[in-house]
Amino acid sequence: MFKSLIFKSLMSCLLMSLLLASHNAKAETWAFEVTPYLWLVNQQGQTGYVDENGIPIIVDMDMSFSEIFENLDGAVLLNFQANKGNWQFGIDLVYMKLKYDTKTDFASAELTAKQKMLDIVVAYRFSKQANIEWYAFAGARVIDISNKLEVSFFEQRREPSFGDDWYDPLIGIKNKWSFSDGFYLISRADVAGFGVGSDFSWSLNLTMNQDLSENWALKYSFRYIDVDYDDNDFIFDMASSGFGLGITYQF
Repeated sequence: MFKSLIFKSLMSCLLMSLLLASHNAKAETWAFEVTPYLWLVNQQGQTGYVDENGIPIIVDMDMSFSEIFENLDGAVLLNFQANKGNWQFGIDLVYMKLKYDTKTDFASAELTAKQKMLDIVVAYRFSKQANIEWYAFAGARVIDISNKLEVSFFEQRREPSFGDDWYDPLIGIKNKWSFSDGFYLISRADVAGFGVGSDFSWSLNLTMNQDLSENWALKYSFRYIDVDYDDNDFIFDMASSGFGLGITYQF
């Protein structure tokens, strides 16, 4: 109940920020951009659950992008951004479904993992000097993990399902550096969780934009995110990182 109240309050603040942005920037026009992208992600960490006997069943994950791509059963990665005056509103969606062979502490296993992560943020530009801009932002990160483990132990076979969904309040800062005509670099860092959902979470994102035309651009990026969650008999302690490539439509 307490977490639900915090989430509703956070969403109310984001909505109020958008209304304030529209009110304070009436002379400005909205600018939008949509970016589907590919993330060459690597993952290292652990996930698992506590069984009915109180015994933790832990699955170690250490997968390169080539391994993830080989075992990928579906993915959607999409970024949306709206700009008006000093204000920005952004949504970033990452969905992946993986299926691969792994090991628990006791036996070989096959893990089917669905991972969904949605970032919703409102940013305000508090400084603009020449070709450098600074933004502060706040929002929420919603994470939904759903796993199915097929465990073979001697002649016995078990198929437990485990996972959880939660949301993390997040705050961060980002910098936009326009270093050449049609090129700019965005550096972004955030911290999240604070025990509301995850024990702690943080991420770093570097993105270089290359304008191709008035409406089209390419984005080259590197992203690192670390999530440490342990609640409701579910464990998810995972670091994900890798380079990305996206194509942006601006209107």
